[in-house]
Parts: sequence; structure tokens; C-alpha cells
Amino acid sequence: MSLLSAFSSARSSLATVSQQSALVSRNVANAENSAATRKFANQTSLIYGGVSIGSISQSSNQALFASMTSANASLAAADVTYGALNSIRSVIGDTDSIASPAARLAELEAALSQYAVTPEDTQTARAAVSAASDLANSLNAATDAVQTARTDADRQLADTANKMNSLLDKFEKLNNKIMVGTATGHDITDEVDQRDQIVTELSGYVGLNVQVRAGNDMTLHTDSGITLFETTARQVEFSPKSAYDATVVGSSFKIDGVSVSGTSAGMPIKSGSIYGLLTFRDETAVTLQGQFDEIAASLVETFSETDAGPPATSWSGLFSITADGSSVDLGSVASKAGFAGRISVAAKVVAEPSYLRDGNISGQSINYNTGSNSGFSDRLNALIASLSGQRSFDGTLGAGTSGTIGDYIASSISWLEDKRSAANDNVDYQSTVLSRAQESLSDVTGINLDEEMAHLLDLERSYQASSKLISTIGEMIDSILQIV
Repeated sequence: MSLLSAFSSARSSLATVSQQSALVSRNVANAENSAATRKFANQTSLIYGGVSIGSISQSSNQALFASMTSANASLAAADVTYGALNSIRSVIGDTDSIASPAARLAELEAALSQYAVTPEDTQTARAAVSAASDLANSLNAATDAVQTARTDADRQLADTANKMNSLLDKFEKLNNKIMVGTATGHDITDEVDQRDQIVTELSGYVGLNVQVRAGNDMTLHTDSGITLFETTARQVEFSPKSAYDATVVGSSFKIDGVSVSGTSAGMPIKSGSIYGLLTFRDETAVTLQGQFDEIAASLVETFSETDAGPPATSWSGLFSITADGSSVDLGSVASKAGFAGRISVAAKVVAEPSYLRDGNISGQSINYNTGSNSGFSDRLNALIASLSGQRSFDGTLGAGTSGTIGDYIASSISWLEDKRSAANDNVDYQSTVLSRAQESLSDVTGINLDEEMAHLLDLERSYQASSKLISTIGEMIDSILQIV
């Protein structure tokens, strides 16, 4: 080897060490960034000796990355579900809560029993009517809680659609830049990290199927197969409702023009916060509202007043369902939707509680205590017995098909608590899965400071060796010049 070739090799080594040292510094600076991957240099040998940096690569593992995004989507769905159910439970409480419908019903039964013992007592009469008002108010509050949670879910869906469109726009720009950089041989590792970070954020909204094609081109599809990105970003569409009540049906959530949930969805998604929010808004909350409406309808029927007929006709008594300030004839209503939000105690009995004992709250001349029977508690005892009687309920709502009203209320609250508890357990489980997936991915692709420091020591020794070689070559050339 000539002195010139040895000098050239040593100089190229110094240049390479300098570039690798800069790369180590870059890794160390990003050590606390969970989205950053480890960067490393690919060395190539030169024709006439020496080395150079051919390209910059990064550590990656698509299988572990896919596992991490899948776990992130599952956790997001569980998290929004638990949050929504918890917001309702905080208003309704459990069966032991003093403000729950179960507790209010027990108070009404106790007040009616006390009133039946002293039917002439005005104070016990007012206490019974007050207990009935508290029960109606608790059902009103339960409805408000359910519909507020649906409204919140709708707003979150609208925010999600806007965020997804923004992220997909950034993704498209990064993907184009990465493809150009890959074709021209430029360092695009930081851009790849940024693109992967966007994918991670998107996976929190919807489960993803990620594919990397030739030229470092990435495609994104939902876990149901709907295209999110392929060459260009696809549009995410959602129009929120201004407010919700029991009769409002939420708008569909669309990706690339395809609805992602509901009976009309040909390709329904399976995970992500969108899935959780839509499932809660359109299924869980609707079922819970249906249970409350079933309770309200049962209360109206239990306390209704029936004439002698024929045919016998029932009229609203202590409780009534109002619309636009007027009582609704239950026989003319096709659906019970919203009953729990519109149930109230009749204004007539609020003004004069003795109507509860004597009847004719409906104004249909249905009197239970008249003439020599006036002031007796037969009607009150009949109401108490009716409250304790077996009734049939809509079995499709998941809270049972028969039992007393008290049984059904307890079953409804238990249904909500079971859903909430299951969601909480799912959050804990999915959090653990995500943590393990992130840890496994970090072990393979993350930056380890100990490894970077060890690599830096190797580079320092290489630098010292190359410097020593150049110094020795310089001394040899000086000696030759002196001889000449």
C-alpha cells in the first residue's frame, strides 16, 4: 500500500467517524422521544480503499408496530365507552344511592304506606306526592344524563373527523416526501418516524391495517377494509346533531363515502374511539334509555285511573307523560321513546294531594272515595298492591321480561353497572396489552443510551487510530523529504 492510498483511507475513516458521531448525538438527543427510532449508518468500501457512509437506516419491526397500533385502537374504544358510562352512573348512582330511581321508588312506597295508615292527614298526603315528584325527577335526570352523554359522544365524533382529516393531510405530504427521498437516496428516517407517529394517532381513532409498498409507499385501511389512504388521503365525514333526545337518531360516520357503523354499514369498523363512541351513542345509550322509558310507562299505568266501561278505559292518574305542556293519552302513542324524560306528577294532585286518595285526578269523574266511603284508604292500598304486583317488560332491552317495577329498576341499574364494570376491566386489560406492545417495540426499535455510549467509545478509538495513522504518514513523508 502506498503512502497516498494509506493517507486516503485514513482520511475517509475520519470523515466516516465524524458522520457516525453526529448520528450517535442525534440518537442521544432523541432518547426521551418515544416516537423516535434508532438511526444507524450503512458503510460501504471505496474502490481505492477507505470507507464512506452509503445511507442512513433505522431500526423497525412492522409486526410489533402493527400489534402496538391494534392495542392502541382497542384501548381507545374501551376508554371512551367507560368514560361515557361513568358519566351516566355518576348521575344515576347505584341501588343504594339516595337519588337513584330505586331509592326514590322505595321512598314512594313508604310514603304511600304511611298515607294509607293516616288517610286524613294532609302532611302525609303531601309527603306521598313529594316522593312521587322525586321519583319522576330522578327519571328525568337519568334521561338528561343519557342524552347529554350521547350529545358529548356526537361532539367527540365531530372533533375526531376534523382531526383525522388534518392528520391524513399531513400523512399525504410526508408520504410523498418519503417516496421522493427513498428514490433519490436522501436521509428520510426522521420523516418515517413522523409518519409512523401519525399512524399511531390515527389508530386511536380507528383500527388500522397498514401496508408498506415498493418505494416506501404506505397505505392505510380501516380494520374493516375501508381505504383511509392510498396515493391520496380519503375524506372523513360527519355532521353532528345540535342536541339529543330519546327520539333523535345520530348521523352516520363516513370514511371515503362509506358508513362505518349501523345496520346500513357494509364494512363496520371493529375498534378505535370512533367504534366506541358510535356503539355507545347508537346502541348502549339507546338501550338504557329504553329501560328508563319502560319504567316510566309502567309507573303511569300502575297509577292510572280506570273507568267502569264498557269498555273499560284507563286515564293518567298520579303520573302522566306530557308533551308541549299537555298530558299524552298513552293509548294513542305508538312508541314509549322519551317517556322517562317527560314523566311528571299531575299538577292537579300537586295542588290538592287528597286526589291521590280519592281519585279523579284525570278529570274523568273516576272517584274511589265518595259519600260514606270518603276519606278511606282503599285506593291507596290498591296502589301499593299494584306497585308490588308482577308486570311484563320489553325483553329486548336486557333488563328482564317480568317482575315488579322495583325489580326492573334494580335490574336496569345492575345492567348499567355490569356494562361499566366490564368497560373498566377492559380498559385495564387493554392498557396492559398496549404497555407490553410498546415495550416490545421499544426494545427492538428504540434508542438505548448505554448502547449509544458504547458505540461512541468505539468511534473514539477508531478516530484515534485513524489520526495516529495520518500522523505516522506525515512523519514518514517528512523523513523522505529530509533524505531527498
